[in-house]
Amino acid sequence: MQTLTEAEIVGFVELKVGSMAVQVPIRAAEPEAELPLASFETEGEAYAILVRGDTSSKAVETALRDAAHDAVKHLSKKLLN
Repeated sequence: MQTLTEAEIVGFVELKVGSMAVQVPIRAAEPEAELPLASFETEGEAYAILVRGDTSSKAVETALRDAAHDAVKHLSKKLLN
């Protein structure tokens, strides 16, 4: 398993957390059957949305949107408390 910071960056998503705009990296990850197509992951102080699959597919797009919601929840707790 590769670490979060070793995975290739394929883009960024900018999320509004309170009055702040936070850029979250989107990183490519190896597809794994038991994991979702996209998920928000943290490793120490690093965080990213990991995408497992073709980023142009509707299923990955939907999973990416869900992962972004998870990221906002996590970052809200971390940055606003």
